[in-house]
Amino acid sequence: MTIQIFPDYATLSKATAELIIEYIHKKPNSLICLASGHTPIGVFDALKKATKSHEVDLSKCTFISLDEWIGIDPQDSGSCLSMLQKDFFIPLDIRTNQIEFFRVNTNDLQKECDRINLMIEQNGGLDVMLVGVGTNGHIGMNEPGTSFESYAHISKLAEETKQVGQKYFERETALSTGITLGLKHLREAKLPIVMASGKKKATIIAKGLKTIATEEIPLSAVNLITEAYVMLDQDAASLLEA
Repeated sequence: MTIQIFPDYATLSKATAELIIEYIHKKPNSLICLASGHTPIGVFDALKKATKSHEVDLSKCTFISLDEWIGIDPQDSGSCLSMLQKDFFIPLDIRTNQIEFFRVNTNDLQKECDRINLMIEQNGGLDVMLVGVGTNGHIGMNEPGTSFESYAHISKLAEETKQVGQKYFERETALSTGITLGLKHLREAKLPIVMASGKKKATIIAKGLKTIATEEIPLSAVNLITEAYVMLDQDAASLLEA
């Protein structure tokens, strides 16, 4: 595991984007998993600038979304897919045939997990996996207690996640379960990147990185991943030396 600390969110985002760009230069047809939400927006902006300046070509990449709320219309502005469409796919002109995502409107969600798992396996695993960290240590919707051996699965959301998740919706929305790639996907990715910024993440970052890997703190799985990059701004890293 490599921990890199940057003075602010802007430099953190640029450096994270550069890691991804460097990998795509080596493998232009990369399979890339992206988290939605606020954390990666700066990375998406940096990738947009890089594509416009012809520093990187994303046209041969395939993008797979990390997770999705169950019971939420994918067209809802708070859905993970809608956020990725708004923040990444549309601004970067990513074609529909380059995008893979969980189809939460299906009647058989386990079959959907199996479909995504098979798709990743047939592609030789994920090349790049960019994830954020929840204040309870979750990665994607892998809540505390999730097996480090998990692939795509249905997750019962922690109360903290249900409450924090409200920020993505225009009105109060009932959240109970999600569907998500697993921690084994992170462990097997060629370039696993965990990104965090802000003082709100400092406590869980310190707790997850300074402890022996335990399934009670999903973030701590990075302690088992030699290839992992943990990318932090100074605020998120502020308690690491405490």
